[in-house]
Amino acid sequence: MLNALCDTMKNLSLFCIIFGGALLTSGSPSLKAAPESGKVTVAVGDVKGITEPGGAAVAIQKGDTVAVGTTILTGPESRAVVVITPRSAIRIAENSEVVIETVDETASPTDVTINLKEGSLGALLKPNAATELDFKVRTPSGVAAARGTFYSVAVKDGKGYAQVKEGRLEIIPESAEEE
Repeated sequence: MLNALCDTMKNLSLFCIIFGGALLTSGSPSLKAAPESGKVTVAVGDVKGITEPGGAAVAIQKGDTVAVGTTILTGPESRAVVVITPRSAIRIAENSEVVIETVDETASPTDVTINLKEGSLGALLKPNAATELDFKVRTPSGVAAARGTFYSVAVKDGKGYAQVKEGRLEIIPESAEEE
């Protein structure tokens, strides 16, 4: 599991260089009652989305938008990058299942929750966005709430793991979240 997190962090370094500038220069988002959630900027290999429970998985390509509630699946040697808001993006690693659970740009700060069911993902947040963005990654073990700008999260056999490259990350155990 540690190797998967380390590989994710290495890949995130390149992700940070490529997409960091776009996040830093993004303007203010327009307010939408039902945001599309994100734009796919990279889709390599077998990347699919399921938009409704029990629905069929359809291929996702670069340039597609994904709605809140969409499950994104990546196959072997596949990956996807989704810019969630002008201040946040995720890189979904191979063999992963991720649900875009919440994107509420009308909340202050903007509320984003990504549900990592299996596999790993990296998150890149605009530096110093803590007052603008409440970004969380939910796992079966609990929630990794961003207090920094550069981290990865993985789920293996129903357990969540997190690694911070830069900044701080608050881990909220599943039992504490239910209270």
